[in-house]
Amino acid sequence: MSIDLSVYSVQQLEELATQIQDEIKRKKAAVKKNLIADLERIAREAGVSLSDLFGDGAKAAPAKRQSKVAAKYRNPNNQDQTWSGRGRQPLWLAALLAEGKQLEELAI
Repeated sequence: MSIDLSVYSVQQLEELATQIQDEIKRKKAAVKKNLIADLERIAREAGVSLSDLFGDGAKAAPAKRQSKVAAKYRNPNNQDQTWSGRGRQPLWLAALLAEGKQLEELAI
């Protein structure tokens, strides 16, 4: 399908573009409405509801943000470097332990 748009003014093309966007939205809404009706029919025939399958439409709760864990160990050479005792040991801690320091000596 080819339409010669060169014969239209800018204003006519803008109006046409608006009409096209409105028609696209209308058609998408109609497709969605038909799809929901089809899904409801299929679910009903199976003896379930869409809410049984997909929930009540509520969005999933966002994951709880974990609070920062308090530091348990501090680098005596750099007070800004701390470690909570969880996860992989930081390099500064591994180096101090390799030098013979005890973990208890670095406790806050």
